[in-house]
Amino acid sequence: MKKIEINRKTDILLAILLIIYLAVGGISNILGNPNNLIANFAFLFFVLLHGVLRYGIKNLVVFFIITFAISWTTETLSIVYGFPFGNYHYTAILGFKLGAVPIMIMIAYFVAGYLAWTLSSTFLGNYGKGIEKKNVFFVPFIAGFIMVMWNFCFDPIMSTINGSWVWEDGGYYFGVPVSNYFGWFFTVYLIYQVYALYLYKFVPNKKLGGNKSFWYFPAICYFGLALGYLIGPFNHTANLDIYWSMFLATVFTMVFTAGLNLILVQRAKID
Repeated sequence: MKKIEINRKTDILLAILLIIYLAVGGISNILGNPNNLIANFAFLFFVLLHGVLRYGIKNLVVFFIITFAISWTTETLSIVYGFPFGNYHYTAILGFKLGAVPIMIMIAYFVAGYLAWTLSSTFLGNYGKGIEKKNVFFVPFIAGFIMVMWNFCFDPIMSTINGSWVWEDGGYYFGVPVSNYFGWFFTVYLIYQVYALYLYKFVPNKKLGGNKSFWYFPAICYFGLALGYLIGPFNHTANLDIYWSMFLATVFTMVFTAGLNLILVQRAKID
């Protein structure tokens, strides 16, 4: 099979997928439909194409398997035993489940997790196919925080307002327990650390060609994840305490992170 390489054509395709995701997703959020299938598929295909271009199919599949296995395991453990997230259960809103966990949850860990991983890589100047020895532990650590930022902004909306899952004991953060966020960090850090060790052991850290746009795109896509929380307060009349709080949380976490990442890429010497 012919190897897919980063070039002008792949940049254009990534840009098209990103525009569809941002435009359709933004409009859908304004209209009150945050789970638009077209936007979600554009997001998924963007991550798949970007991931294949950087790591190749085999190594991206490894990332998916690690993410799926670890996230399903910790989610299941928490639903049954309350560790590491807390006591909760999923409702029928998110669709088909593998055991007690909706398949969509593991897919969300994968697509958003890839963005957080990539942003962390660029924060530390790791623009290669593998990972530098000095970053084997730092990339997972920073990526974990970037991923939890997303959860920090959406969990009160998805649980307390939308009822996609139910926190059985409630919690201090708009109905979400504090343990949830430490559980999230534990889970995603574990995913990233296993993948970092895999890359260091089996994948040579070769430089990638192409334009800086290839590295701009993940930060812009991460900003796309934040759009719904920025729009939320302006098209709802109930639960405004939560929507406005999530707006502020998003601005000072996700939006800041995406913006800073763009600045670092612009200043980086990639080639």
